[in-house]
Amino acid sequence: PYPAPPPPPPPPPGAGGGAAAPPQAPQAVLSALREANAALRARARQYDDDVAAVEAEVRSRDEYLAALSPLLQAASPAARSLPDARWVPASWLRSSLALLREAEVGPVPNGEIRCEHGKADPAKLGEMRLVSPAAWRRMVERFGGGPELDTAGCAVCVRAALRTRRTADRTAQLKEALGQALSSPPSEEEEAFLVPKAFRAKWAKWRNEGVADATGELRCKHGGWLVDGARCISAAAWSHTEALFPDSTPLPRESTSACAACSAERRSLLEGAKGNAALRAAQRQQLGRLLAEEELPAEVLSAGSPLYLLDAAWVQEWRRFLLAKTQTQLHPGPPSSAGLRCEAHGCVEVRPGHTHARWRPSRGASAAERAVSERLPPRRC
Repeated sequence: PYPAPPPPPPPPPGAGGGAAAPPQAPQAVLSALREANAALRARARQYDDDVAAVEAEVRSRDEYLAALSPLLQAASPAARSLPDARWVPASWLRSSLALLREAEVGPVPNGEIRCEHGKADPAKLGEMRLVSPAAWRRMVERFGGGPELDTAGCAVCVRAALRTRRTADRTAQLKEALGQALSSPPSEEEEAFLVPKAFRAKWAKWRNEGVADATGELRCKHGGWLVDGARCISAAAWSHTEALFPDSTPLPRESTSACAACSAERRSLLEGAKGNAALRAAQRQQLGRLLAEEELPAEVLSAGSPLYLLDAAWVQEWRRFLLAKTQTQLHPGPPSSAGLRCEAHGCVEVRPGHTHARWRPSRGASAAERAVSERLPPRRC
């Protein structure tokens, strides 16, 4: 009464008692493995080549040192006595004996120790070493470079260095002598010379800055001498000064006079200063109310007496003159109200509040301002 079960599936090909086939990797995986193996073999070959190159460089350096060391040792005790020895830079020599690769050492850089005349520079004696001719040839064969510098050196540079050294020694002696001479001022009887007042404190700075004329600050605009701005030094101090500052002009105390034009200008300034002081005192006393910006008394405003307008700019300049602490502030001249009137009709050009009738602008319109505004035309011409 029940249906029959379905038949079993057929066996796979090759099944039935035989060995199973090995699994096969995808083609993409096989290609990646082959590429990785090829890259690994290439890196291994490169490594072998690098090792061989390093070993070759080590052998080459060992051979170089084995051949060079006896030459250096034989030359070092009496290298300076060798007439045909050669100079090389000391830093390069140390590198050539310590570094492995020739590319790291580089050619012999003898241009660094050569002077402008093409010979070994005596100023760089501490930066170079002497080697024997055989060692020099061995170095050039291996590294190249140059130029070849013998032991003769440069006579021109040696003479210049000697002159510089002697000049420096002489300058140091002069500085010491000048400092000692300036510590003792000259008496009234002995010979003395004029120099700027700041010379004692600044002469060393001037010398370091290359100043050649120690008396230049005493020369005035007229070509004369500012004797009032000078101090005296002894004849011994002047001799040292003249050696250190060769362009200085000798100014003997007894025979050097002040510039006549400068003296006249100074007298004029002093007289003007005295006159300004007297003028300030008189105007402070007579015009104290205007200086203090006080308001006009009520009786003056109501008396019907005439009032006068002053230009506020002139009043400000006048106050600066009276309150100045120095003599450089000039008097603004006589007061004028010309700028307050129009040129065509002679009437007031601006409102009274824009003139000095505005006594206290920070407090608004005062009684004086209101009175002036009532008694003068309130509008422009």
